[in-house]
Amino acid sequence: MPEVEWQSRQRALRWLLWAHVVAIPIITLLFDQGVAQAALDLFTPTFFAVVAQLKRGSRRVQSLIVTLGLLSCSALIVHITGGLNQAYFHFFVMVAALSLYEDWLPFATAVLYVGIQQTITAEIVDYDEANSPWRWAAVHSAFIAALSLVCLATWRASARDREAFRSLVETLEEGVVMVDRDGRMVMANPSASRLLGMDPTEVLKGYGDDGEWSFIDSDGQPLPLRETPLFITATTGAPQVAVVAGLRRRRGETRWLAVSTRAVESDREPPYTIVVSFTDVTEEREAAEALERSNTELSQFAYIASHDLSEPLRMVSSYLGLLRRRYHGKLDKDADEFIEYAVDGAARMRQLIEGLLEYSRAGRSEDPAEPVELGSVTGDVLRSLAAAMVEHAGEIEIGDLPTVMGDRGQLEQLLQNLIANALKFNGDGRARVWVRAEGEAHGMTQIAVADAGIGIAPEKREHVFEMFQRLHDREAYEGTGIGLAVCRKIVERHGGRIWVDEREGGGTVFRFTLPSG
Repeated sequence: MPEVEWQSRQRALRWLLWAHVVAIPIITLLFDQGVAQAALDLFTPTFFAVVAQLKRGSRRVQSLIVTLGLLSCSALIVHITGGLNQAYFHFFVMVAALSLYEDWLPFATAVLYVGIQQTITAEIVDYDEANSPWRWAAVHSAFIAALSLVCLATWRASARDREAFRSLVETLEEGVVMVDRDGRMVMANPSASRLLGMDPTEVLKGYGDDGEWSFIDSDGQPLPLRETPLFITATTGAPQVAVVAGLRRRRGETRWLAVSTRAVESDREPPYTIVVSFTDVTEEREAAEALERSNTELSQFAYIASHDLSEPLRMVSSYLGLLRRRYHGKLDKDADEFIEYAVDGAARMRQLIEGLLEYSRAGRSEDPAEPVELGSVTGDVLRSLAAAMVEHAGEIEIGDLPTVMGDRGQLEQLLQNLIANALKFNGDGRARVWVRAEGEAHGMTQIAVADAGIGIAPEKREHVFEMFQRLHDREAYEGTGIGLAVCRKIVERHGGRIWVDEREGGGTVFRFTLPSG
């Protein structure tokens, strides 16, 4: 039970306990037992009422205090009336009241208490109701008053809960509506009308192939009624969470909504009453589509530009190489130096263009994801890097790598870039590299490529995956600064993420996640 609702019910039962503090002395006086006895009888209910008012302990401790207090009041009333049959009814009123806790412990305590009282200490005394009208009225009025007070307190607590719920729903930015089992909208908050631009009931009335409104899926295709989140939850009870669907008007207007639905638990069989919440994601979708178009155009531009530059650059490089071979040493020293600068610049330009082509192609595969054995992919990568391993005296340890879902060619490129970097930035001329799996969570497998190399300064780690980011001088380490940007693009296209950490003992650890196979 939610805390707010429990506190409301606890407060109602405390009121009932305080009502007995007032009622018991009056009943004592009506049965001619004197003021002293009335004061003595007042002690027990007052004690429990005060302790309950302190609100100490857990829910169960507080509920047991109120339970024992009310049952003690029942026993007092039976004792004061001399064990009248009618007085025992008070026990059952209290048991009914204690069921408000919806907890087996106070309820079972009450039932056990009543059972003991009825079987062991019960003393039934008949009396002449006709000659004792005030006693009869006092006893029965107490029962009626107690039961009425319980009903009133419960009603007021429920009314407060409903008001709190209504206020909460009306202040939400999300649209919230409730649709009953007959498909009628029984509740809608102001945000629902604001987000839809009309009364939500108009959407239900005008839904369908011939109506004003129709649902479409994320690809813009008509969404049959049976496939809408509302229908699925209403017929199966299964909740739907953040399902993106379009609400299209016949005149062409479309609103994109992220819709969540949940069935009301009180319904035991379909169709269910459902609560629907939704947010307008039209702007976010349009922005995402615009960004996707921009990225596609940028990738196409980079590919075309790089491809078109390759041929003239190849010609320039060829003639520069011809000049160096034919005229090296035949001109003055400055000429030889200038030619070397030109040849080196052309070579770097060729590397840059190849890197741009590689980046534009990264993640562009149209092939569906398939199971890929990373162990096999890593083996192919090591064979292609055999020369680099010999050059850097590389020692590579490969752990037990799992199967993931993805594009084999792109994953091979990803691992090749990371392992090649680990070999290149070894620091002392002897490279040590580890490739291992680090577990699985939420359907994603985490892979690590670690090295014992020169490492990356903490302030530079967040920039290493950006385009053209070089962390070292070109004279010390060659490269274009594109390789890690390609890695990030491949990982993100597979739905994962990639980051870099410091390795304990020195070096770097690149970690990335991929969909589990």
